[in-house]
Amino acid sequence: MEPLVTAWAQKVGLLSAEAAEQARRERHIAFAGRVWPWAPPERLAELSRLALWMFAVDDRSDARGDDSGEVDTELQAMMRIVTCAQEAVPEQAPASVRVLAEVVPRLTDRMSPAWGVRLRRHLAEWIYTNRDMIRRRAESSVPTPRNYIAWRRVSGAVGWCFDLTEYAHDAELTELVWSSPACRRVRDSAADIICWTNDLYSLAKELRTGETSNLVVVLQHHHHLTLRDAVSEVHRRLSLRITELPAAIVSLRTTASAMNLTMLERGAVDRYVDGIRAWARGFINYSQESARYADSLVPLKAAGLRL
Repeated sequence: MEPLVTAWAQKVGLLSAEAAEQARRERHIAFAGRVWPWAPPERLAELSRLALWMFAVDDRSDARGDDSGEVDTELQAMMRIVTCAQEAVPEQAPASVRVLAEVVPRLTDRMSPAWGVRLRRHLAEWIYTNRDMIRRRAESSVPTPRNYIAWRRVSGAVGWCFDLTEYAHDAELTELVWSSPACRRVRDSAADIICWTNDLYSLAKELRTGETSNLVVVLQHHHHLTLRDAVSEVHRRLSLRITELPAAIVSLRTTASAMNLTMLERGAVDRYVDGIRAWARGFINYSQESARYADSLVPLKAAGLRL
């Protein structure tokens, strides 16, 4: 599948030859199979395309230089596509915009209207956080820990990626289940595990570039900690979240069992829970394998974090 998806990405202009080599080295396409391990081949191909788009947008937003205005314009164009404010895409539009216009409708065609709206909303929110990062980097501003944690759950892309866990399993949650506090607790716990793991793995790169969107940097700044103590605090919080996730899952299953759900709807809850846990575990495994984090200052594998 990887050669086919890479060839598609180069054909549509999403990846240059250099970016394609980076994607191969950092295993961007393999990422989808790690975090959506039960997706059938046809759906995994679509998920791989969107994952490749995510890495391309993330790297473009992270790049330092004089083109921040151009990147912001590109992000705004993506927002118009996912919010349906603009449906027709000019041929000269950036590849990232054209990819969204191609892939997202194919995904939402397989979803109920409410589910498709939810996916688009989460994509728009994630795109907006990339604009936040550019602004924050320019201002050298550091968010408060509370604000950062809430923001990071969005900037980590887990909102729309969790929506696609339902797509990977072909099992949509009812709105009653998805909007319940118990389901929100599962999503938040798993999101924190994923995002804080990423903050630890990407710390070396972000310290080099002066990035402030990292929990280690946020805690170091606001609590006046040494770098080592800030890393230890993030590690402590991450370990706690990992122990909390099973309890959150039990709570969701208990909540769902008290609802008047059909057998199919109960099965969707079980698949969702398995998918969320697999996503978090798969992300940690990917982070340990990818050259993207080869210079990590924090060897989480040696620290014994497991799901």
